[in-house]
Amino acid sequence: MTGTDGAEGARLLVITDLDRLGPIVRDCFAPNPISGVRSYLAGIAELPRSPTRAVLVGYDDQCRNPEAAISAIKEAAGETVPVVFCCEPAYEYIGRRLLQHGADDYVIFPPEAVDLERALRMPSRETQRRWLETPLTAPIPSAEELAGLADLLPRLADDDPMVLDAMAALVCGALSAEVVTVSVDWKLGRAGRQDLDGDEAILVEPITRGEQRVGQIRVGKRLTGSFTHEDTAKLRHYGVLFGRLLEGARRTDQWRQLALTDDLTGLPNRRRLMQFLDEKIAWAERENATVTVLLFDIDDFKRYNDSYGHEAGDEILTEVGRLFVQCSRKDDMVARLGGDEFVVVFWDPEGPRTVGSQHPEQVIDVLQRFRKALKGHRFTRLGPEATGRLTISGGIAHYPWQATKCMELIEAADRALFQAKEAGKDRFWIVGEGGIGVQEP
Repeated sequence: MTGTDGAEGARLLVITDLDRLGPIVRDCFAPNPISGVRSYLAGIAELPRSPTRAVLVGYDDQCRNPEAAISAIKEAAGETVPVVFCCEPAYEYIGRRLLQHGADDYVIFPPEAVDLERALRMPSRETQRRWLETPLTAPIPSAEELAGLADLLPRLADDDPMVLDAMAALVCGALSAEVVTVSVDWKLGRAGRQDLDGDEAILVEPITRGEQRVGQIRVGKRLTGSFTHEDTAKLRHYGVLFGRLLEGARRTDQWRQLALTDDLTGLPNRRRLMQFLDEKIAWAERENATVTVLLFDIDDFKRYNDSYGHEAGDEILTEVGRLFVQCSRKDDMVARLGGDEFVVVFWDPEGPRTVGSQHPEQVIDVLQRFRKALKGHRFTRLGPEATGRLTISGGIAHYPWQATKCMELIEAADRALFQAKEAGKDRFWIVGEGGIGVQEP
């Protein structure tokens, strides 16, 4: 697979696994410039030779040190170029690990177009086609203008504070205007002469996101001569395209949230949990702080499923997750790990919340609140066992005492959970301290 750079924009570079990734990338992003090399070393050497917009790196089972390879690729690509790793589901743990060594994101093979768009921060061929589907008969933007529009999507999705300035600059250049302002959701962007009042507009075009008007484009005088009918038609075109870009950014954010959310409970899923825990461990290492992980499950969950049906099991999982969120502190995360297992990450971004309180002792207070709430909650599908019968068991581990890595900390908490089960259930076990009974408040 080969490609050359053109005036329309820099290329997408694919490194390794070309036989499988090549057709997918071409189908998704052609006619954007695309290049490919067959090894990590070749990719590192290739990056400085030509402008690159994004890098997709396949999995190479012959590479003994993928962390060093990704780090070198990211260094060669530069901070502004997204580097995305693609691997089979069995190697997802490598993808998570590479996020700490330069990868900006990872996708699972075979990647969907929406996943590639989100991770590589560039619109697919289908997305660009939708942008241009408009009943207007106005002249379409030039290739350079389209390239500028394409660059706006990831910046909108990332809520870049300068993106409205970039939108204003596109219109300013396209219409040869002295000054342009773009306002969206009470935010303002500006381009052109700074000594002019952006409120004195010759042309005004609304911006509509979906069915809602969310802003406007205001255009000052033309640099030379007067605006033509072609100029006003092009401005209408920009109003439509900006609206579709904003809608695309909103959908991208929705896709991002869906990819990190458990379908049943609405809680963060395993992938988001791992990202969050990695972030908090890195923070704790810098700040010499503590992070506590609680891994808990529902005692005898299979019996409830067998006796009352899977709908009752779903109700238990959803309600237990909701109750723990209500009992937790605002900065802690409650996530569903899988099955009937949940993980809670406790951390203190601002230190102790009350005079004399210390982390992780406050974890016990949270458990007390949750246990009281669980005892009084009615699970409507459990018949005679609806209230006061459901219990949980959990294991607790602390960073940095029991582990210094994300998975190591969860595994330590899992071993503690096993000890809690062995000790009779309906209790919690702290690594290094043994079992604890949570007294009723």
